[in-house]
Amino acid sequence: MAKRFSPEFKQQAIDYALANSSESIAAIANKLGIGYSTLDKWVRQSSEAGSSKRQFTPEQQRILDLEKENKRLREANDILKKAHVYFLTEDAKRNTR
Repeated sequence: MAKRFSPEFKQQAIDYALANSSESIAAIANKLGIGYSTLDKWVRQSSEAGSSKRQFTPEQQRILDLEKENKRLREANDILKKAHVYFLTEDAKRNTR
């Protein structure tokens, strides 16, 4: 059975989520004892654009962008490492025949 939340609680949760853009929606939802999708839906519904994008300072946005780039580069590096090992083992197999 779904929980019912008062309109005041919903508004306070939305305000808190929008004011604390450095925290993830999931972390805020966990603190408030509600589901991630519930809070995300409330935030999206409250915004005029229908997006749960919160306002970040330029510094916070730069950090997020750098973290995304870092993740992408780590994934590319892991792929290259796996390919290197694969070709080394294939080359070793060819040389032992």
